[in-house]
Amino acid sequence: MFDYIFGLPMHALVIHAVIVLVPLSALCAIAYAVRPAWRRVLRWPTAAGAVISGASAFVAAESGEALQRRVSAVRASTTDFDLLREHVEWGDRAKLFCLLFMGITLLALWFARPPDEESPRGHALDVIVSTLVVLAAVAAVVTVVLAGHAGSQVVWNDVA
Repeated sequence: MFDYIFGLPMHALVIHAVIVLVPLSALCAIAYAVRPAWRRVLRWPTAAGAVISGASAFVAAESGEALQRRVSAVRASTTDFDLLREHVEWGDRAKLFCLLFMGITLLALWFARPPDEESPRGHALDVIVSTLVVLAAVAAVVTVVLAGHAGSQVVWNDVA
């Protein structure tokens, strides 16, 4: 299911969505968390970005496993499996942190409301939720960058 799309390995296509959308979604979520005045405008873009980031990271990891099986069978002699293992480990971490980022961001959208809405939620809860969003966003971006770097080493190791 996660192997090919339009005759190309799905992983090669989906990782570009992850590489672009996770940092953009993270910036949007961080802005939502630290700038309460912007929350009304950023609410739906932040929600959409978080869901797309989590979903695309999940699909990238699953399609990466399908690609790994194919590469192990077809190109075993030309693949550096130590580099591939490192990439898989970072990819698994990136999937986990992107899903965590998605969940925490969606919770923040519920609990950290725009300042003009009347709600029983206190300032302390806003600070805690906002801190969790910032930490989850940074963790998602860092693991995506490290997974991408490890993946590029697998692909381009012998080229340079």
